[in-house]
Amino acid sequence: MEDCSKDGVSAMDEAYILTVDVGTQSVRAIVFNRAGDQIASARTISQPYYSRRTGWAEVPAEQFWEDTCQVLHEVVAALGDQISRVKAVTITANRDNIIPLDEHNKPLRDWITWVDTRRAPEIIPILRRTLKGADKVVYTVKKAFFEMVAERSKFNWIRLHEPDIYARAKIYLTITGYLTLRLCGVLHDSLGMQIGYIPFEAKRLDWYRIPAVFKILGVRRDQLPEIFPPGSKLGEITQEASEKTSLPAGLPLIAAAGDKMCETLGSGVFSPKQATISYGTMATIGTTIMRYVEDSKLKFYTFPSCIPGAWNPEYNIYRGYWLITWFCRQYSKEQGMPEFLNRMNELAREVPPGSNGLFVFPFWTIQPGLYPHGKGMVAGWMDRHTEADLYRAFLESIAYALREGLEIIERKCKTRIEKLFIVGGGSKSDAAMQLTADIFNLPAVRLDHDEVCAAGAAIIAGIWAGLYKDHEEGVRSMVKENKIFYPIPENVEVYERLYREVYKKIYEKNKEMFKELERFSRFKPD
Repeated sequence: MEDCSKDGVSAMDEAYILTVDVGTQSVRAIVFNRAGDQIASARTISQPYYSRRTGWAEVPAEQFWEDTCQVLHEVVAALGDQISRVKAVTITANRDNIIPLDEHNKPLRDWITWVDTRRAPEIIPILRRTLKGADKVVYTVKKAFFEMVAERSKFNWIRLHEPDIYARAKIYLTITGYLTLRLCGVLHDSLGMQIGYIPFEAKRLDWYRIPAVFKILGVRRDQLPEIFPPGSKLGEITQEASEKTSLPAGLPLIAAAGDKMCETLGSGVFSPKQATISYGTMATIGTTIMRYVEDSKLKFYTFPSCIPGAWNPEYNIYRGYWLITWFCRQYSKEQGMPEFLNRMNELAREVPPGSNGLFVFPFWTIQPGLYPHGKGMVAGWMDRHTEADLYRAFLESIAYALREGLEIIERKCKTRIEKLFIVGGGSKSDAAMQLTADIFNLPAVRLDHDEVCAAGAAIIAGIWAGLYKDHEEGVRSMVKENKIFYPIPENVEVYERLYREVYKKIYEKNKEMFKELERFSRFKPD
């Protein structure tokens, strides 16, 4: 029989979950009740990453921890005596960030973030020369794949360019792994954070068993933490962490997953007939499947889902709604960016599909699986075009690219998407929502709150704490649809032609020009 308070409210209805959400631009702490109401929240704007060279993106070693401490202090203060209702804390974060620690678990350098595009092509001849026996056989069988990931490995870059740090590195951690260490004093992490060019085998949901993979990627198995499935207890808040964060000592920390996986869960995508589009700094489209499917050329990635026995195929554009921020910075010199963005969203609704003949190819950074020589392009400029035309062309271009990614996933997974859930900053724009429905020719759903990623993480911890019996109940309790945008047939017709006759042909028609332009670029990342 369920425990009830004297007014008939169940103990579970009075229980809270605290989620820390570490994003690219901010860190948030949000306390949810069982119904998904936000009881308390705190947010701090993070200092932007710094770049010592073109293509690099680093964050000071303690910034994520310091920002987390700040928002936790604030949210605990806002809760007051209600802190006793918090049954668990969980963390979700942006993925593919690495930091090396020494034998005392102290950072040896600043974070190399997911935005960072540095490469280590020098590792390829070294591997060809040094791999022997069975290791060389493994390498040779999937040579193209391993050479692509080896030069993108952050471990290999440190090995070649910071050999002293490489020699002293005891362990490498993600953001959630490092925060778990600081909060609980253990080298534990969620397996849902192990993405990027690291030796994690998504199909088996564990580190690779093949020694050659570690050698190719430049890291040892003993330099990686113990990993746990989403929904597992990682540890408890230590007394030291309690003093720094105001969290109660002994509060359980529950493994969640990366931001995009939590968004997929938080938007209620349990079926390969549904997909989540995240219009964030990185724009992604992902779905949920019950069998592992991969693309050997990494046109899309397949990550472990928050749901046991499931995976999330995901296609991404590195510079997604970063492009929108970039655009606004160029044009909002005489007014605040929020005001300018709001004005653009209103004006873009009046611009016809196709942006009055203005077209954007959105690859401000390359998509290695599809467009290894891709460049950003704006085509069709005439003196009649306005900033609103260009703004809408940017929105359209990101949707075109995600549609292409979805088609690749659908072919590989032998499925067909019937409904889209849109999250992230772009979901606030009616213009972006409608053109997404039109370009995909699918209904596009806006959810009733912005914190979809944090809600997904809270559902995972809520199941552990007994607030929900399963993920479906958690979504039904926490997530509601706000508005559905349906395709407009005449717009669909315009976009279908532009997608087939312009977007899909632009790269092949201009590839040689893109390659020629590379000769003159001064902005070549190291």
